[in-house]
Parts: sequence; structure tokens; C-alpha cells
Amino acid sequence: MATKKTTAKPAAKKTTVKEEHSITEVYHGWNSEREVGYFLASLIRLTKAKTVLEVGVFEGYTSAEMIKALPKHGYYAGIDIKDLRVNENKQAFLNLSKEGKVIDLIIEDSLTSMPKLPKNHFDLVFIDGNHEFNHVLKEFKIAETLITQTGIIAFHDSLHLADVKKIVEYAGSFNYKYVNLNTPEGRGLALVMK
Repeated sequence: MATKKTTAKPAAKKTTVKEEHSITEVYHGWNSEREVGYFLASLIRLTKAKTVLEVGVFEGYTSAEMIKALPKHGYYAGIDIKDLRVNENKQAFLNLSKEGKVIDLIIEDSLTSMPKLPKNHFDLVFIDGNHEFNHVLKEFKIAETLITQTGIIAFHDSLHLADVKKIVEYAGSFNYKYVNLNTPEGRGLALVMK
């Protein structure tokens, strides 16, 4: 008797385990792919970044990876309109702060809170919050004032969301250098530099 093979579509909700960090991630399409967190953490280490700003913390998985990569006394600021971090990442933030890393979680709209941050201060700004063109454009214009001379502005969803893609191309039209990387789910990660 022949066996019929079927191809099952992945469920909308799946659980993956980050064994090396003992973090269980519930995936529902809003988190950055975990490889994005790993990549940004590697970028922080390679560039010796000491200050990171994240716009759009959500559940905190990418945040935790970036904070782990910062050196002792490194500074992380995360902005979101609501604290939606899962309990294990709340604990991770607490534990990492005990290791000497300075962590600020700002619960406020990014367009209100970003202008209050120090100018020319951040080595990396990761933007992954509201993806509407006018909102992301305003975040980009503020981020320009916040990054150091050698700083990087990173945008998630730069390949599959037209508005984010337009922002990256906009930056390129003003002589910013950028690279648009594909991610495992095809969502994209753009790195924009002066």
C-alpha cells in the first residue's frame, strides 16, 4: 500500500527554543527573527558599540541579545508604547543590569521620547516599531541626530514592507550608505550609515 505524503503548512503559532540562552520564544510574526537578534549582537561586538537604542522592544527577545553583547557599563535604551516583554526577558533585563550594564526601558511614543535622548550618543539605533512611512521617516530624522559619527541605524522589515523599504532608499538618496540583508523569513534588515 502506498503512503500519501502531505505537506503541512506551519501553524500560525509555534514555539522554538533558544537552547544556548534557555529562552523559549513564542513566535507569532511580530518578533524580529531570532537571527536578527544574533546578528545585531555580533554587530555590537564587532564594532565595539557601547550604546544602543531600540525602538520597538515588544517581547524583548532581540533586546536581550543586544544587551548581552554590550560591554560592562554599556548603555541600552529601549522604547515602546507598552511594556509587553515576556517574564523571562524582564528577568533577563534585571540580571543583565546586575552585570553592570545600564538599561533604560522607556514606555512612551518614540516620537515623544527620542528627542529627549542625548545627541551624537548611540553607536547603534535599531528601529522596529511602527512601520508606517511618515512615522518611520520622523524616527529616522531623529535617529540621525542621535547616532555617533560612525553609528549605524538598522531597520527591520526593510524588504517586505514597502514603507520601510522607501525609508532606506530615502536615506540612500541623501548619501547614506546602506546594505539591505535578507533574513530567514524574507523580512529584511537594513544597515544605514553616514
